[in-house]
Amino acid sequence: MKQSTYILGFPLLLSLLLLTCNTDDEVIVDIPTDEAFLITEPLFNSSSLVSFEMITATLEDGTSAECFQITFTSNPVENGPFCPETINDVAGMGFYDGATNPGLRVFAAELLNDIEADGYNMVNADGTVNIDDFTSGTPSLDQSNCLAAAANDNLLLTFIIPAEPKLANTNNVISEVELIGLSLDGIPINGDPPSAINGPAMGGPGGGGSEINFPSLDPCGGHHDPAGYYHWHFIPEVVNQVLEANGITEIACTNVTQTTGVQLVGFAKDGFPIYAYAAEPTDLDDCGGRTAETDEYPDGVYHYVASTTAAANVPKCLKGVAANNAFRYE
Repeated sequence: MKQSTYILGFPLLLSLLLLTCNTDDEVIVDIPTDEAFLITEPLFNSSSLVSFEMITATLEDGTSAECFQITFTSNPVENGPFCPETINDVAGMGFYDGATNPGLRVFAAELLNDIEADGYNMVNADGTVNIDDFTSGTPSLDQSNCLAAAANDNLLLTFIIPAEPKLANTNNVISEVELIGLSLDGIPINGDPPSAINGPAMGGPGGGGSEINFPSLDPCGGHHDPAGYYHWHFIPEVVNQVLEANGITEIACTNVTQTTGVQLVGFAKDGFPIYAYAAEPTDLDDCGGRTAETDEYPDGVYHYVASTTAAANVPKCLKGVAANNAFRYE
């Protein structure tokens, strides 16, 4: 069993955030048939779901609780494009934090010219763009690279989610690249993606060098981990509204249908649902959540709501207690 590590040309230990599973405190138990849980097996995509079982596991506050252990195959959705092959191509997007025009940017000529103006060599004399997919190991810092990790479709992704959400004493403020939860397809949902220069443990341009490794997202807001599994940094069902709100017109998400109403899209790692609303409610709390009736929960439920304007549009904090070792891949 392995833990995801985002290596952007220098050590970046995402394992501090997505811990490997310690099976010593997990005991598989029967799922009670006379109890109503927020999470049920029929809600998930059956074509990517491998197993759905209940275990006893330890939560982050040290208590023991019944949790769902849910396993999926990797990469069940279409994705890309990520990096432009030449300066004349338009591809994905990323969070640029260089000196020239920082912010959410489209990977196209304007961004590439700004990267070059800031002293990073990503575009060659013939107009081709340096792209690295991690297949040869750690990306080189002899040049700047647009990062687009290669897919690995042979992985199994396992999530451990409390069966009954438990409110924490304080909010869990989501760190950059921290696991937030999972989609109904079994795709991990993470916090803000690594930036070009000052992402987690970046230590300045290129981790102290003169070049950068800049990870790209596709137009729906996801990309592959270096291990090869696809994951979201946006809630894709409303990402086109986010792009429009941020003045981006060159790209649009076409691989994921944009919601026209209120849609259950996944679950946070604390067990509360995540929804996409075509019209974002105005009564959201500090974590972007609200309690309301939905089609799945007609008696009302607390749930997180994807922003239609913020980039990234994932929850900025969680109200509940997650399980230890909430995600692993193998």
